[in-house]
Amino acid sequence: MEQFSPASACSKGHRRSLAVETAAGGSICFSCFAALVSDSRSPTHHVSYALSQLNFAFDDPDLLLELRERHAYLLVAPLVAALSAFDDEPLARQVMDVISDLCFRGEIRRLGLGGVSEQFTASSLSGDFIARIADRLASGTLAWSRRLIYLLHCFGELLNSHQGSSPAAHIREQDALFSNLLVGLQLPSEELRGEVLFVIYKLCQLNVTPWENVDDDDNDCVESLDAMAGSLWRLALEILLKTQHDEVRINCLALLLVLVGKGLFQNLFVNDIPGIDIKETKANGDGLMQQCPLITLFSDAIKGSLLSSDERIQISTLDLIFHMISPENCSINQLRVLVEENIPDYIFEILRLSGNKDPLVISCLQLLALFSTSEEVFKQKLVVGFSTLLSVLHYTSQIPLHPVQPHALTLVCNCISNSPGIMSISQVTEVALILTCILRRCMNGELPETFILACSTFVEILKSPSACGIKKIGDMIKEASRCSVLSSLSFPQGNPAALLMHSLALLKEAHAYSRREDGSGNSDEELEENIMVTCQNYLLPWLEKFINEEVEEDVVQEIVQTFHLILLSGSEAQTQTFANNLISSNLLTLCFAYLGLFPTDQMRSSVYLILGSLIDRAFGPSFGQPLRDAFSYLPVDPLDLIFLLGQKSSIDPQLALCQRASLLLLYVSSLSGERFADDTQVLASLEQYILVNSNYFFSGTEDSLTLAQLVHLYGLYRGSQRDEKMSYSPEAEKTLLNLLARDDLEVFSFGIHPMALKWLFQQERIMTYLSNQILKFCRLSRANESQLIVYSYGSQTMNMQLISELVVSGDNYVAQLLVSLLSELQGEGGEDDMICVLNTMTEILKKFSDASIQLCMHSFSGAIRSIYYSPYCSPQLFSSCSLLVFHVLYTTSHNVLSQEGEWLAVTVKLLEYVNPKLASQLWGQEELLVISIFCLILHHSRNQVLEEASKAILLNGALASAVENIVQTSIAKGPALVDHDEEMETGECLPFLLLLYFFSLNSFYATIQDCLDWQDLLQSSNTAPPILLISIKCHDLCRLMHFGSSLIKSLSSQCLVDLLSRISDQRERNQEELRCPMRYLQSMIAIMESLVFYEEKVVATNCSICLSKLLSCKSLGLGEKLVIRNCKWFRMIMEEFTMTLTAPSMASKFFKNLHKPASLIATALLRLDQTPEWMRSVFDISCISGVVNNLCAQSLSAEMVDLFRALLSRKYLNEDHVGCLNQIFQVCRKQVYKESSKGKAQDSSANKFISSNADFGKICNLLVNLMVSPVYREKETDQERLLREIDMFYRELSIEGRCE
Repeated sequence: MEQFSPASACSKGHRRSLAVETAAGGSICFSCFAALVSDSRSPTHHVSYALSQLNFAFDDPDLLLELRERHAYLLVAPLVAALSAFDDEPLARQVMDVISDLCFRGEIRRLGLGGVSEQFTASSLSGDFIARIADRLASGTLAWSRRLIYLLHCFGELLNSHQGSSPAAHIREQDALFSNLLVGLQLPSEELRGEVLFVIYKLCQLNVTPWENVDDDDNDCVESLDAMAGSLWRLALEILLKTQHDEVRINCLALLLVLVGKGLFQNLFVNDIPGIDIKETKANGDGLMQQCPLITLFSDAIKGSLLSSDERIQISTLDLIFHMISPENCSINQLRVLVEENIPDYIFEILRLSGNKDPLVISCLQLLALFSTSEEVFKQKLVVGFSTLLSVLHYTSQIPLHPVQPHALTLVCNCISNSPGIMSISQVTEVALILTCILRRCMNGELPETFILACSTFVEILKSPSACGIKKIGDMIKEASRCSVLSSLSFPQGNPAALLMHSLALLKEAHAYSRREDGSGNSDEELEENIMVTCQNYLLPWLEKFINEEVEEDVVQEIVQTFHLILLSGSEAQTQTFANNLISSNLLTLCFAYLGLFPTDQMRSSVYLILGSLIDRAFGPSFGQPLRDAFSYLPVDPLDLIFLLGQKSSIDPQLALCQRASLLLLYVSSLSGERFADDTQVLASLEQYILVNSNYFFSGTEDSLTLAQLVHLYGLYRGSQRDEKMSYSPEAEKTLLNLLARDDLEVFSFGIHPMALKWLFQQERIMTYLSNQILKFCRLSRANESQLIVYSYGSQTMNMQLISELVVSGDNYVAQLLVSLLSELQGEGGEDDMICVLNTMTEILKKFSDASIQLCMHSFSGAIRSIYYSPYCSPQLFSSCSLLVFHVLYTTSHNVLSQEGEWLAVTVKLLEYVNPKLASQLWGQEELLVISIFCLILHHSRNQVLEEASKAILLNGALASAVENIVQTSIAKGPALVDHDEEMETGECLPFLLLLYFFSLNSFYATIQDCLDWQDLLQSSNTAPPILLISIKCHDLCRLMHFGSSLIKSLSSQCLVDLLSRISDQRERNQEELRCPMRYLQSMIAIMESLVFYEEKVVATNCSICLSKLLSCKSLGLGEKLVIRNCKWFRMIMEEFTMTLTAPSMASKFFKNLHKPASLIATALLRLDQTPEWMRSVFDISCISGVVNNLCAQSLSAEMVDLFRALLSRKYLNEDHVGCLNQIFQVCRKQVYKESSKGKAQDSSANKFISSNADFGKICNLLVNLMVSPVYREKETDQERLLREIDMFYRELSIEGRCE
């Protein structure tokens, strides 16, 4: 063994400075290491062991730093040589790992000894390796082999990881290197090509290419480099076309993307070889491939990558295509080649299989958007991928502000536009739903481009024939059109005008869609109405809001034209409503305001034309024609329109057109409540117009519509003068009224303001003209009243409502004219007109019942008498007249009923009409109506009016005999009377006769009371003397109560209450004894007792009142009192009554909620001179305590307080009872005072009127309502009577000794 000095590091005698000691205690001699790894003859296992030991040494950071700073130069060349010396792949990988660790391991930017940066050292070291490897690759001394693959791979990794200075500083022979690399691309090895592609990619990326810093003036150099670039492109595309390895594809695509980024291919497509068929090229192999057009080669090369299962390759390919076909890099012709090579089909397939992954979706849609610029060629491809686009559109629409949502919308819109019939019904519904969601989201913020495209796409859908007849789409169109308008009016960004234009385009197309008829010939009226509501609720207020702010003329014109289109093409009913709403919203004033802001010819045409159509729809066809005739001559200032009226129109035909248009605008504005100028100024212009053009009017050349508008305007402004002293022209007024009287102008056939109508009916000098107009109105209203009621915002024809208001107001001649027409029309041939007038007056009373007062103040009775006594009074006329008389008497006040002689004559004539038919008992509707009139005459006689007419009815023997006969016939039916009520003979007339008897009882008492002994009605029919007055005996009323229907029971019991009251008053007044047999009285009491439990509260209450009157009669004899005291039925009623009050759940079901009838009987029994003994046992202490404990302020009534007062007077109450009642009464008083302080609620229920005398059931109901009205009951309200009874209880309590 050789002895070596201590300075040596190894057995070879190398210096110790060329070695480093490891952390494990050993050392590494770099000279020996270099000799070992660089010798291709060295055993590979020795080389591998040496590399591993060196790699282990790198684990020591200090050692690694020392190597980089002092000994790196000893390792660079040997390691590079090792890569070129061995074909062993594992060994090559070890070498590359050592190089990588040596250059890049532990780069933490810390400062080492001497202040040298470790980062700088590592970068310098990697630069040395790059220089060494670049020199070997550029020298060409090595043959191409697998060792070259290892060297290229290491070179690529170093370029990829190198940091700091540019690699170009370390590569000396760049041109040679690049040339050798291009040669390497042509070798058949896939692995080698992949490594070369990666190296070229990194060199291009790091700007280490021959194209860097080229002098553009050196043409030879530029051409040479262009040729090299072309070769590189073609080689790369050929590799991409032929390779089956994804790694090669990735490197090739990366290289192509870098080349595209550097713009090295921009001139290649321009200089491409045209006219070579790609099919021929493919058929002839690789030789001709060199001459294949580059764009065609590109299209073939990328297809394999597009079909790759690796998502990275697909995205890189898509990015490459995107850069290649961008407008600055690719012409339309080259783009068409790609489309013809089916590249869009591959992209659509990627989209279909993408699973909605954002990177793929974004790349694909961006590409398809560029392909769409090829137009015709791309159309077919777009159709094929339409279903895929819909799924992608659905995905992007769910993500707000998605970057490619506008691209998806653009493609879908183009496809629908180019191929309208492509969509199925389900696809139409799907796309409409997606677009609706997008437009709804736009209200909260979205890209303006997205909004515009969504509107445009929806427009294309609505134009498509596939959308016709789909019912589901209607609701989506409503929502979409509404949201689009709202969004465009409040969009936070973008151009508001452009957005609004697109929303209006959608709105107009939606309206056009609503007007399309489906298979059944029906259109979508609901959608049409919704569109009009959108215009009214959003667009119109927006115009009003922004009138004083900056707004573009085009926007205003577009909105106006949208309204105009809807008015022209909409359905008649919908557009009429739309027009009325626009006019009522002061659209005229708004239009003139914008016309003042934009006084251009185009704006003037738009405004006047829409106003003409608006008036047509609101008032009738051709009504707005004057505006269309004169729109080009009309001024923009409405004050100038008024000024034009003062000129003489016969001189200038154009002036005449303008004056007609001015009158029309003033007419329409007056009906909607708008004013263009002061009323005084307008009135002066109208008067000037009348005076200047009076000869023209009287010549008959002016049309009736213009004259009617003139009359309306003049009447309106004259009627609106509040101060009678305001100046006006009597001459102009006289001229206008003379014109009316002479020409019989049809003023009331058009819309008229109520104020103008009232003024006309106040003009006495045209009474004949007004009478004729009233008659015409009556004729028309009889035929069809609905056709007269046209407008809802204030412009009305002379309809029934207006006439009724005029009649009831009383400050005009309408009522007088109506009554005078009844007299004027009498005679042969006037029957139909008279019936029209009578029916009109009846309808007026339906509207306002107070109108009867005005009729009666103008000799209504005289006119009616003349009709009844006319020889031309037909049955129909008689019926209509009688119906009117009934309504007048029913609604009028007795204060205005005068002319007693006239009413007596009417009554006598009606008696003459009805008397011959009374005996037959076959009464028709006319007879029942006459009986009803008699009832009302008797009703009014209570107030000392119509007394003579009432006596004629009361003293009519035939009528009294008929009443008696019908009552006896009905009674003879017995229990069958209930069914008999429904029959025709007497079932209909019996209620009317009972009503007649009720009203006659009150009339008797007021007119001929002294001529009648009321006790005669207590006698039986056999014993009583015959009576020549209308009368029904008490026992007959009881039989009717017992056997009759519910209505008969109610009427009979009400009559019996009044009859017993008259008898009681007579006995008290004359101190008479009761003149009736005991059995007679017992039978009456038995029937009344049985009906106390009747389900109808009115009947039960009336029977209780009758019983209480009998019980409270002071002149009852001993026998009568004995009968009452021993009556077990009274006791049973009282027991049920107390049971109901103390234990409601145990009471009889027939007795619940009927406290009032029983309480009246109980009070009457307690107030007898001698109370029945059983009353004390029924109303004992415990019973009264239970009643008081269950009592509350809400259920307290006047009858109950009266009962407690009777119990108190009989000393049935103790102090506890009184204390509890006192608390209840105090609470009740507070509630009554609180309710009364709120005011009494007005009865808003209108009187029920009848349209013909055949409605006898309604006539009966009206009379029954009158019978039970407050006129025939207590004058006090229920609350007033309750307070009065409480006061009387305390007054009774104040008497000493009343409590036990």
